[in-house]
Amino acid sequence: MTWARVLEWLGYGVLVYFIAMQAYILGLNLISTWALRRDHHLNRFGRVTEMLSSRTTPPVSIVIPAYNEVVGIVDSVRSMSLLKYPRIEIVIANDGSTDGTLEALIDAFKLEKVSIPYRAEVATAPVRAIYRGRGAVDITVIDKENGGRADALNAGLNAARYPYVLCTDADVIFEGDALMRAMTRVVEDRERTVAVGGNIRPINGSPVDLGHLVKAEVPKKLIPRMQMLEYLRTFLAARPAWSAMNALPLVSGAFGIWKRSAAIEVGGFTPGHMGEDMDMTMRLHRHHLKNRIPYRIVYEPTAVVWTEVPETARVLRRQRIRWHRGLIQAVREFLPMTFNPRYKVVGMLTWAANVLFEFIAPIIEFAGWFIIPLAWFLGVLNVEAFVWLLLLAFGMGLLNTLNALLLDESYGYFDTKTDTARLLVMALIENFGFRQLTVWWRIRAMLGGAAVKSWGNMERRGFVRSVSPPQAPPASSASRP
Repeated sequence: MTWARVLEWLGYGVLVYFIAMQAYILGLNLISTWALRRDHHLNRFGRVTEMLSSRTTPPVSIVIPAYNEVVGIVDSVRSMSLLKYPRIEIVIANDGSTDGTLEALIDAFKLEKVSIPYRAEVATAPVRAIYRGRGAVDITVIDKENGGRADALNAGLNAARYPYVLCTDADVIFEGDALMRAMTRVVEDRERTVAVGGNIRPINGSPVDLGHLVKAEVPKKLIPRMQMLEYLRTFLAARPAWSAMNALPLVSGAFGIWKRSAAIEVGGFTPGHMGEDMDMTMRLHRHHLKNRIPYRIVYEPTAVVWTEVPETARVLRRQRIRWHRGLIQAVREFLPMTFNPRYKVVGMLTWAANVLFEFIAPIIEFAGWFIIPLAWFLGVLNVEAFVWLLLLAFGMGLLNTLNALLLDESYGYFDTKTDTARLLVMALIENFGFRQLTVWWRIRAMLGGAAVKSWGNMERRGFVRSVSPPQAPPASSASRP
């Protein structure tokens, strides 16, 4: 076989690889469609609100790691304090912020420095002080030296007093019943459930008033809108399928409920890991499967939290490089689980697919940028066969995106023709430019490139306010903040 023939088959191989990847995603789409229909039926006839008055509803500690989050953290904490749930506490781990995050929290929630026991079940950077509020919602701030996001999460785990811990971000807005809906998954099987993931949606451009989302809108800017399609494909067209198979590879850091005892048992979050949420999820899988302990890690699509996503290519590049480096760390750590029957569906399917279609995908696509044009230039590529394979690959990708949009229709967030048109147009053009950028950034992550801090240097613009918040009256000695 001549080198020209090899080049020709390599070109076809690139397209066949992406057809196989889209076929796998299509399979997840179909399973997710079935799982969401089942969940809609259960939610329709279930009595979720009974949890509000039940004495057996487990209390939850909400842990928020914060590093230079002064722009949006007060709105986020207010949003969390208004969650419909009978008993919560909010624990904020200030990870050595330098922008006034701690001062903003102290001022907004009238916090005071206190001396209370702090059990360091997981080692963290030194804690400098602890602050508590006197309001209706129990708020604790752990002020610690900088140690990274995972280290801050571990400080929150140490300080949490309740058996279940919701780990989230400082730049999110919760829907009022999000926690209650997620915890229904725990209540239905408290013995086995060790983690529950929620549904993350971009909030960019949507108006927010006093910690509440006023109206969901499709972002007007292209970069956030493209990310919205990614989030819909991930959270509605893939995770319900993984959850149905008890093989969810990732409980997202923006909304992840962990059984505190299980998280402590596997050593807490891994300091310095750029994908600490995936690392924790996979370590829980490995621990329970290896020791044959019954468990489940599930996803609840109706538990919705809204987050600010990058609006510029510069910030998005840093985020994607950090994400892919986190995936690289996870692939190295959990490679022995790949195609290992000891780890059941997680090892044989989910993690194997993550390695084949997430870790390897940018390498194959990047190589294709050079192999296919060279094969065509040298005249060794059958253009007609190539075009048909290309159309099949793009067509299957578009079908998967359209199915995700159809699944989203049942939740009724975007009900205007303008929003629908924006998303449909984006589905048609996202493969021309945006996809190539993300591939290059992932290649950069593999090659090393510029250093990226574990916190990701996300630049917050803050939430769009629908109205100016009213001025609070001066607090009297008898008032409660």
